[in-house]
Amino acid sequence: MNILKNTLILFLLLLISEINTGQKLSPYAEISILTCAPGNELYSTFGHSAIRIKDPVLRLDEVYNYGTFNFETPGFYTKFIRGKLDYMLSVSPYRYFITAYKQNKRAIKEQQLNLSYSQKNKIFEALKINALPENKYYRYDFLKDNCATRVLKVFEDVLKDSLLLPSSTNYNNLTYREMLMPYLQGKDWERFGINLALGRPVDKIVTIKESAFLPDYLEKLISETKIISGKEEVNFVKNEISIYTPADKIIEESLPYTPSRVFWILLLAVLSLTIFEIKYGKYFLTLDKTIFFVFGFTGLNILFLWLATEHSSVINNQNIIWASPLFFISAFLLRKNNKKYLKNFFLAYTGIIILVFLSDIFFIPLYDKAVIPLELILITRSSLIFMRK
Repeated sequence: MNILKNTLILFLLLLISEINTGQKLSPYAEISILTCAPGNELYSTFGHSAIRIKDPVLRLDEVYNYGTFNFETPGFYTKFIRGKLDYMLSVSPYRYFITAYKQNKRAIKEQQLNLSYSQKNKIFEALKINALPENKYYRYDFLKDNCATRVLKVFEDVLKDSLLLPSSTNYNNLTYREMLMPYLQGKDWERFGINLALGRPVDKIVTIKESAFLPDYLEKLISETKIISGKEEVNFVKNEISIYTPADKIIEESLPYTPSRVFWILLLAVLSLTIFEIKYGKYFLTLDKTIFFVFGFTGLNILFLWLATEHSSVINNQNIIWASPLFFISAFLLRKNNKKYLKNFFLAYTGIIILVFLSDIFFIPLYDKAVIPLELILITRSSLIFMRK
């Protein structure tokens, strides 16, 4: 009896699974792209994108979200730092998704898409396949593979040549870095940290398709996209809806102690101590050890991100020139009376940093202007070490 019962249950489960897999949307179904405004937390600074499937006949209203990850992943923080954390496609009821963003006072906009019945079902089927346990995970990349780029990829994969992205936009010729910086207004320390960590890849001019790495720009791209319907080109977006707009928009205000102000004050303090040393024949060895230890340790972290992680945006980081890992070693070698080789090292680095400083000012755009006083501190102390008897 138990064997018959278990067999029947197994058969019913398989039947239900088959029905769900082959489930078709009704002609009244709508597929749309949701764009969520940036939040206050660093991970939500650049906004979010997701896909909504709504079918009143099937009583279906779900959100397919490529921006989720599992905190229970073994070695979560290590994988996150090294760029080896897999994100996943999750499916949740629309009401849960919308409530979470309303609670955080993040505006939500919806773009209902101009799709045929056949196209809707193809996209729905593709999303269900992507959400299977064996398919839902992907290796996250901040610039190239994230919640927004995955949304565009779904439609490109299904609609193929019938989807016509715009050939030009009003935001052409921007770099990744230029696109990111407006989101960091009022977040000066976060901006400095991001500029410190990111390398030359983010200074590449972004193509129209690459601009979709940011949800807001994906929304703009989709609004200017066309789709072939029959023999005509029509707008890909048929309707735009503002789902939620918070009554009191949160405006980030800069803290009074911004990186630039703190570093300029630090430079003035270092210059004052340096003048005191020269005038009275003193040498604050601990000062130099601390400065070069901190700069060197910063350089080691930049080197680690560059060589030991899979983040594509942190390679070729020119900050490693002024924040050299060699300073970390030199901090332990400094003495009251330094050896000739150490003096020559600091002489060489004085010249290098002067060249970097002049390049930053006149030739190559600065990652962040807050590094100027830091470079001047290095020039001041490195040259003093060489000149000291």
